Parts: sequence; structure tokens; C-alpha cells
Amino acid sequence: MQQNSIRDRLNNPKIPAVEKSIRDCFINWLKNIKIREGATALSISTGYGFWDYLAFKNNKKITKIIATDIVENPIGEDNARLLRTVGEWNFKKVLAEKPLPFSDEYFDLVFHLDVVEHVKKQFLFFSEQYRVLKKNGVLIFGTPNLLRPANLLKLLFGKLSFPIKIGYTIEQGDSFHIQEFYEQQLKILLQEVGFKNINVQYCFFGIHLLNITIAKYPKSKIGKGMCHYLLFKCSK
Repeated sequence: MQQNSIRDRLNNPKIPAVEKSIRDCFINWLKNIKIREGATALSISTGYGFWDYLAFKNNKKITKIIATDIVENPIGEDNARLLRTVGEWNFKKVLAEKPLPFSDEYFDLVFHLDVVEHVKKQFLFFSEQYRVLKKNGVLIFGTPNLLRPANLLKLLFGKLSFPIKIGYTIEQGDSFHIQEFYEQQLKILLQEVGFKNINVQYCFFGIHLLNITIAKYPKSKIGKGMCHYLLFKCSK
């Protein structure tokens, strides 16, 4: 069985609390967004397609997803077959830090998770998504919160700096977080691009590497400010 399997991830009984929080918030927004029947979605940096599968399964109005990545199709044959059982799924390789190869106002929905922190040209990144979205189209994206407790501890001991290497894959080589963000930074950037109706979900407050959970869906000002992950929803 392939290492990065959508089925394995779906059937894993031991989902980390931080992922459970992110997954639940993403699904909730998918179920409640207002898009047309027969909607086409753009998946940015699809990885192995897990979030694409959740999009198909949790909003039946989405009938087509065009998935992109900066490497050759990373999805795997098993995952591609699974995705094509729930909707029309196609892949297109794109160039990093370049305009998207799609016409204006083509998509009803754009989504990505754990991507913007890898991007050097954030304004271009979001302005291209704005361009390809239809009027009233929706953007959903998520990213780790710069102000999460683990980062604040690193800062205290002089260990927090960017870019920071976070991993390695055969397809992409070394993977870096070029920059991380806190809520207000991204709100300002989205407003400058032109997005409106900006909403934020705050996912997981605690130190997940130490298995310490204070709140999966923080409500307090401190919990929101220091949550692990920020999930944004906005519209054109």
C-alpha cells in the first residue's frame, strides 16, 4: 500500500488533536459555503489529494477539481482512482512564484492548506487566486499560526528564525517555511488583494508535540491569539 494513502488517513483511529480540529473546521466550511451547482474548484499544491477528497465528499455541488502542484503529479495511482470515484479530478503542474495558467473568473472555489508559508511572493500568490475566482467565489486556506506556543518557546531560547527547514521529499527535495504569519498580517494582505467577508477559524490551542491540549477550538482571546493553526474563508 502506498505510503501517503487517502484511505489510510481517513481510517486512522488515532488522529492527532490538532489535525482533528483543522479537519473538522475545513469540513464545516465546505458544507456551508454558498456556491453554484456543478462548481469547479482549484486545489493549490494538492500533495496526495487528501483535502481534495474531503472537498468532494463534503460539498456535493463541487463536481470538478483541478489540482495543481509545482512537481509532476504527486497523487499516486490509488489516490487518483479514489478521487475519480467521487468527482471529476484532473492535475496540472504549475510553476512556482508565477501566474496561474487559468483564465480570469474560472473557479467557484479555491482552497489550500499548509501552502502560503512556503511561498516567497505572497501578494502574487493571493492576487492570482483572486483573479481566477468568479465574482462571489470563495477562498478557503489554512496555515500554522506564527504565535503558537511552540514558536514562542523557540523565540524565548533564540531558536526561531526563517526560512526554516521542515522536511524533505524525493519529489521536492528540502522543504522550507519561508515565512509564517499571525492573523492580522494575513487579513491585511487579503484586504489589499481585494478579498472581502474575511472569516477566521482558530484551530487547536496547546502544544501538540508534547500531547498537551488546552482547547481544540479555542474561544478565549489568548487561545485564539496563540492557537496552532489559522483557517481563513473569504470571498471575491
